[in-house]
Amino acid sequence: MIGRLLAWLGELSRPPRTLHRLTLSHLRRFDQHRRMTLQSTNVVREMAQIRALLKEIEPTSLLREEVRDYLNRPGHLYGNWREERSKEPPPGYSDREFAAIMAAARKDVVAMRQRLRASRTLIERLEAAPHTLSANERARAGALTRMLRTGEVPFPRNANGGRLPDLAAQRDLAGQVFLTTQDLPALMALGVGLSARNGETIKELAAAHRVLEGRAVAVNLLKRRRNKTRTRQTIHWEVGNESSRLHTPGGWFLLLHELAESSRAFSRSKRVWSIWTGDTAGGPEDFQAARSVAKGHIDPFGLKLNRQFGWNKWVARHGLVADAADEDAEPEPLVLTMNRLKKTAEIRTTRAVGGHLPSSSRTNTPDVSFLHYLRNDPTIRDWAEQILTEALEDTEASARAFRGRIMDEQTTKEAEQDPEATAEKLGTTAEKLTAAMGGELDTLVASCLDFEHSPHSKGGLCDVSFLTCLRCPNALVAEHHLPKLFALLQWLQDELDRRSVDDWVARHGVTWLIITRLVLPKFTEAQQEQARAAAPKDLPLYLLDGLKEPS
Repeated sequence: MIGRLLAWLGELSRPPRTLHRLTLSHLRRFDQHRRMTLQSTNVVREMAQIRALLKEIEPTSLLREEVRDYLNRPGHLYGNWREERSKEPPPGYSDREFAAIMAAARKDVVAMRQRLRASRTLIERLEAAPHTLSANERARAGALTRMLRTGEVPFPRNANGGRLPDLAAQRDLAGQVFLTTQDLPALMALGVGLSARNGETIKELAAAHRVLEGRAVAVNLLKRRRNKTRTRQTIHWEVGNESSRLHTPGGWFLLLHELAESSRAFSRSKRVWSIWTGDTAGGPEDFQAARSVAKGHIDPFGLKLNRQFGWNKWVARHGLVADAADEDAEPEPLVLTMNRLKKTAEIRTTRAVGGHLPSSSRTNTPDVSFLHYLRNDPTIRDWAEQILTEALEDTEASARAFRGRIMDEQTTKEAEQDPEATAEKLGTTAEKLTAAMGGELDTLVASCLDFEHSPHSKGGLCDVSFLTCLRCPNALVAEHHLPKLFALLQWLQDELDRRSVDDWVARHGVTWLIITRLVLPKFTEAQQEQARAAAPKDLPLYLLDGLKEPS
């Protein structure tokens, strides 16, 4: 076993020359390499032997700390390379990782389509023009026709002359006319990546559907809720033209419906999924019974929705690797999960529509999409900050025109010592300054030094939104306003989650810039921290539109 590892290491472009140069990434990549040709259980056994040997090395300092930690880590029997689950959900995949996953899935699905359609074409030629086929082609077409008609898949003659049935050869034969277990990973990955729906929803897609003018397909969804209730929903997925079918969720669904149709005739599945798994003994009793009744054809998710896929083997077969932490680090095998794939699709959709969550949220309400899929993802966060910064550039000049008074720490001390001089400096009277510092002139997030003479109102008395206060020359901001300013910032953030970036900037961009770039920097870190902790959870939002005359 160690010989295989050493041989593989020797083929690397930069093989480790000493034990200390052996990295955890090397072991992970070797695990992935072996999974390309072996069953997972055999790879787990091999890696256990390698770990046992490495544990015998003395002194242990000859090995890197990361390798020593790995050797002592529990959970190896499951062959799972994932670290312990962190409190924060993992981010979505990078653009490169997502593109690699989708390309691998699309490649496999194209091969499925060609495989099954080629068999159909051969059968049609046998029926329409048998004289155009060779003797071998007629024999093969006859065998395929019998499988389609009966649903039964015979055992091919054992090429090695052994007595035991060749299960792999039977599976390959079935794959000429039916979907099989090996086809599920690519179909699932492509479906989730194109639709941005979670894996459970994709598994429960109904076979019944309606094609609308060749441009869209109406699909019936079943969404499970945490309280175990179910919500049925009909959605419309774009189909696209023939060349783009595998780039649209509707095109993917129609192809899956076509490829699984021959198996559904025997499994009687009401869902779009149906595969041939064989009717030999093995597995849970309910699966055995289902296979026996339907000649090996089943809805793969009918009896067990959380059916396990050979994700590691599929990832290894396509050589999918995660982004390296730095340029010198060796790439590690990609950990593929449907939750991360769905999250990535959600993120890409949000970016495509300019950050407008109501438009981008195909599968959840905007608040759920942001809270559970987008907010903590570094890709969407970095992108959003970049877009927001670009959109705010146009409002920067307006914010810089802010002439409101700010009572920072130094100005407050001066006002306590000499209110007359400070008032003159601020362009007001000592009486008004004292009243403002005592909170008597407070509006929502500032003090108004001249409510009866508003520059924004033709009638003299101010009747505009309190959000306008921060842009008004009559405004004065003191330290006691900071808690409500932080509450207002949170409300502005909530508004950003509900609106498009352009709409939000037009409504609130100047206010946000004034608070974050002109007001808050005037106060110390300690003042800001204390105010942030004291920020009220709710603001009287009914005041945002200004005071109203009683009706």
